[in-house]
Amino acid sequence: MISKSNRANGNAFEKLFSELLFENGFWVHNMAQNASGQPADIIAVREGKPLIIDCKRCDKGFALSRIEENQEMAMSLWKSRGNGEGWFSILNSDGDILMFSLSLLKSLKRTKRVLTASDLKVYGIPFERWVNNI
Repeated sequence: MISKSNRANGNAFEKLFSELLFENGFWVHNMAQNASGQPADIIAVREGKPLIIDCKRCDKGFALSRIEENQEMAMSLWKSRGNGEGWFSILNSDGDILMFSLSLLKSLKRTKRVLTASDLKVYGIPFERWVNNI
């Protein structure tokens, strides 16, 4: 079960990330948590390119088990319908926002169970670079 403080921190990051996308020219919809859950937190569109993004906070490493089966299935279907890659936005303990495609995370799952703080920096795309190249 997720504690109220973890949920509040997660919701705060989703709000911040939505605002950053909006400031960078995206139409953004932050899907509120609901009882049945959803496979992602944000749908964003810029210049006709739709994105599906899940936001995660991690203070230490990022356990790849945090990627839920319904997220993999929904993001894979999203991609198969021509909408492009599913994305995970990870806020690390240094306050950096790093972007990971679902494809990359699935590939890393073959050899790793947890991405350490240094792994996050090695494999992640800094938000500023990602947003300018997406």
